[in-house]
Amino acid sequence: MKTNLKYITIALVVIIGLVSCSLPFGQPVKIDENAVNTSVAQTLVALGGAGAATLPVDQLTPAVVVPTITSVPLPTAALPSVAPTALPPTPIPTKDTCNQAKWIEDVTVLDGTVFLPNVAFTKTWRIQNAGTCTWNTNYAIVYSSGDHMSEPAATALLANVVPGAIVDVSVNMKSPADNGSYTTNFLLRSDTGLIFGTGSAYNAALYTQIKVSKLMLLPTFDLGGVIPIFPLETLVYNFASNYCSGSWKNASGIGTLPCPGDTSSNAGYVVRNDNPVLSDDNTLNGVALVTHPQWIDGGSIAGTFPQFTVENGMKFRATIGCRKGGNACNVRYFLRYYEDGVAGLKQLNQWDIKYSDMSLPVDVDLSGLAGKKISIVLQVVANGSPNQDWAQWVNPRVIK
Repeated sequence: MKTNLKYITIALVVIIGLVSCSLPFGQPVKIDENAVNTSVAQTLVALGGAGAATLPVDQLTPAVVVPTITSVPLPTAALPSVAPTALPPTPIPTKDTCNQAKWIEDVTVLDGTVFLPNVAFTKTWRIQNAGTCTWNTNYAIVYSSGDHMSEPAATALLANVVPGAIVDVSVNMKSPADNGSYTTNFLLRSDTGLIFGTGSAYNAALYTQIKVSKLMLLPTFDLGGVIPIFPLETLVYNFASNYCSGSWKNASGIGTLPCPGDTSSNAGYVVRNDNPVLSDDNTLNGVALVTHPQWIDGGSIAGTFPQFTVENGMKFRATIGCRKGGNACNVRYFLRYYEDGVAGLKQLNQWDIKYSDMSLPVDVDLSGLAGKKISIVLQVVANGSPNQDWAQWVNPRVIK
C-alpha cells in the first residue's frame, strides 16, 4: 500500500509539471478536471492496476482539513487597588500681615476745604495700625501721586505705634498759587522700605483734597431762624483746620502738648469738635477747638500759630462758649499775639465765660497791626477749678 502511494505521488508531480510546461506564457489557464483524473487513472493502471482497484479516483485529491480553533478565555488578573493621588493645593501668595493700616477719619482739612493761594496748612489723618508689626520712628508718610502742594517727600512718625493702636499723623503743606481743585496722595513706608496703605488690600492712599480761591463762602448762619445770611469773606487763615500747626503749651513749662491732645491728660489738651453745641444749646455749623486748661486751679492752655503779615482790613472772628454738658465751666478767653522782632506777649482782647452765659460772637479788627508780622495766640485760663472747663472756639479765623 505504501509503495502504491509513493508511485501515485510521483505520477501527480510529473503530470503537473508537463501541463505547466505546455501552457502558453501569459495566457489564462483552463484546467479540465476530468482529463486530469483520467490521466492519473491510466498512469496508475500502467504502474500496476491493483492500486487502481483499491483507491477510488475521487479520493486522490487530498482534503484540506481546517482545524477548529476554540477560544479559551484568559484568566482575568485582578488589578491592585491603588488609592488616588491627592493633587497638591493651589499655592496662595503669602499675605503681608505685618504692615497694614486702617483709615479712621480726617482730623484736619476736610475734603473740599477752601484756602487762599499760598497758605500754609497741616493735614492730619487718624489711622490705626491694623497689622502685626510695631511702627517705629523709621516709618514715614511719603508722597505717592497727585498735585504737589509743597509737601515733604517723607514725614517720619513721631513715636512708636503698636499693633491695634490709633494715632494721628500729619503732613505740612501749602495751598498752590492758582485757583482750582487739588488732590495729593500719600502712602506709608515701613522701616524696610515697604510701601503700604489702607483699604481692604492695604494699598489705598491717604489724601488731601482742597480748593484754592480768593473768596470763600462761609457756612450758613441762622439769625433766630428768620433770615439766613451768607457772609462773603476772604479767608486768610483757618485756625480750626490748622490747629495742630499751633504749638500748644500750659503755664507749667513742661514742654509742648501733643496735638490732637489726650482728653484724659492732667496737663491740658486741645481737640477738634466737628459738631459744636454750646452751653446755651446753640448748634453752629463749622468746626470748634475744645481747649481744656491744665488740671490745677488757675491752669491754662495756649496755642501759638505761624506768623503772617497783617494787612489793613483783616479781622479775627470766632464764636466762643462752654461746651454743652460742662456745667462747672468757668474760664477766661485771651486773644494775644507775638510780634516779629519784639519781645513779650501782647494782648488784643479777653472775655470771661461761664456755663450759664450765652455763646459770644467775637470780631477783633487787626488793622492797627497792618504791615507787621505777628503770631496769633489763643489762650484759655481756668477761673478757679479747671473741672469741666471745656472752652470752645467755633470757626476761629482771620478774614479780610
